[in-house]
Amino acid sequence: MNVFIPMLAISWIGSFLSIGSGAVLWAFGGRIVRRAVAVAGFVGGIPAGVVLSEWMGIAWLPPWGSAIIGAFAGVIIALLAYRFALAITVMIVAGLVAAIISAAIIDRGLIASDQARAIAENRAAGLTEALAAAWTPKGSDALTLKDQTLDAYNRFWNTLDPPERTLFGASILAASVAGLFLGFFMRRSAEIAVTATAGSLLISWGLSQLWGADSPRLTAWAFATTVLGFVGFITQSFFASNAKTAAPEKSSKDVA
Repeated sequence: MNVFIPMLAISWIGSFLSIGSGAVLWAFGGRIVRRAVAVAGFVGGIPAGVVLSEWMGIAWLPPWGSAIIGAFAGVIIALLAYRFALAITVMIVAGLVAAIISAAIIDRGLIASDQARAIAENRAAGLTEALAAAWTPKGSDALTLKDQTLDAYNRFWNTLDPPERTLFGASILAASVAGLFLGFFMRRSAEIAVTATAGSLLISWGLSQLWGADSPRLTAWAFATTVLGFVGFITQSFFASNAKTAAPEKSSKDVA
């Protein structure tokens, strides 16, 4: 009993921290994430510049000079890495969202040759539960985890009719390509999409941990997370557009 109470308190603290940090990302992540990356690159570049200067034997450059060069190089490298990571992340998130939506359509039997059979099989929910079981921490190595994930997708794919396979594959491919384009060429929108999604995942995870054993099924959490992420994207986009329109008005008043 004495051990159970502190562990329960730690679990609650972790859940509340997850919900709190998720709420910050959900509401303000698009404004702070790029600045946080730049600051991290600047701070990390200072010792990296000094260490590299000493390792390369550049005697003519004083430590403060290598620190300055390292700081600015760290900012540039961090922002470049951030841009590529952002594009890949948006591509993966878009593909997952497309998979969830298309799987929900498949489970409704809207395009199946036998609608009653498709609804009764509940195939997409079975895929979600199989993936959740495979990714539950239980000491499995990476190879076993990969095999279980691929096996779950293969079993799901083999239950689909040809029109359903077309919908599932084409929607994931189209969403992934659109997400990659969004991440590279529409940075602001991509930042909002990624942080809103990450915040929604953290909020859902924290709430599911607080809910305990009576928590809803994983499919319900997946749907709720998708809706919450979409609402977060709309909310951040609304405030970002308002900030842009307010800035020119303020500057014009200052000039006048």
